[in-house]
Amino acid sequence: MKKPIVFILCLLSIASVFAEGSKETSSAQSSKPVVLKFGVNGNTTSVEYTVAVRFADTLKDLSGGSLSCEIFPNGQLGNAKEMISQISMNELDAYMEPIGGVSTLIPELSVLEMAYVVRDLDHIASILESDWGQKIQDQLKNDYNIRVLDQTLFGTRQTSSNKPLHSIADYKGLRIRTPNSRGLKDWAEAMGGRPTTIAFSEVYLALKTNSVDAQENPLPTIESMKFYEAQKAIAIDNHVVQDKSILFSEKRWQSLNDKQHEWLKAAAKAANEESINTITRNSRKLIQFFKDQGLEITYPDTAPMRKAMAPYYAKIEQELNVPGLVEKLAGL
Repeated sequence: MKKPIVFILCLLSIASVFAEGSKETSSAQSSKPVVLKFGVNGNTTSVEYTVAVRFADTLKDLSGGSLSCEIFPNGQLGNAKEMISQISMNELDAYMEPIGGVSTLIPELSVLEMAYVVRDLDHIASILESDWGQKIQDQLKNDYNIRVLDQTLFGTRQTSSNKPLHSIADYKGLRIRTPNSRGLKDWAEAMGGRPTTIAFSEVYLALKTNSVDAQENPLPTIESMKFYEAQKAIAIDNHVVQDKSILFSEKRWQSLNDKQHEWLKAAAKAANEESINTITRNSRKLIQFFKDQGLEITYPDTAPMRKAMAPYYAKIEQELNVPGLVEKLAGL
């Protein structure tokens, strides 16, 4: 009777060894460093790249290197539409895009890029926290695998051109480059211009070759992308206050644990703060910089511009069947 007992004890011992080995393997796998892919449109001198670096550095510091991200600037991974699609397919982990720019997926979001609707970054946060905003965020997660981590400030969009713009009348007939955004194209048309969609990476060449007469972007972007080299003037028309929301793959998020979620939220918050500080600091200096480069800076009256947008507000509300949405969001 002793031999079977000894045999059984041996089997239990072997099983215990395998179990311990399995635990060690599982522990090793769970502690294996996770590297995220972060796509960025701008070059390495752009504000969005600086903000992405702050996100990456904070994440690495908080996690001790167990959770980090590799940044791909200069649109290496594609244009905005392509990188949004990559997140949807869980091929890219993070990308920064104006939340209104995601209207290619959810048309209602285009309202946030209508001129003179959004006041500042806090206003965008309030909009996303509202019932309407929560509905939109749920749809992004459930239908498109996109989680909105936080907002960073891209800046207030201004217009550079090959001639000075003193009033709304001066915009008439201008070929104005805009991204593929309903709201921004509507703004250009409302000003009397001819909106022309061109990939961000191709804007400089389009300005240089006079394929377009003007473009609109925040001042730091006009500087970092050297658009001013191909323009004669900048109009401070403040037509859109724009974010760069940090979009994150929902499947990737679900594959991470609670502690990693905390690190990501903290990194996103640090990126938010970096963007505000950088934009505020840079914008103070850039007006004088552009003047020193020989550009004329103008301040057209925006009251007629706001009035010109009214029919476009009504039109988009009718098309989307969301009566009163612009007024509702603007009032939050």
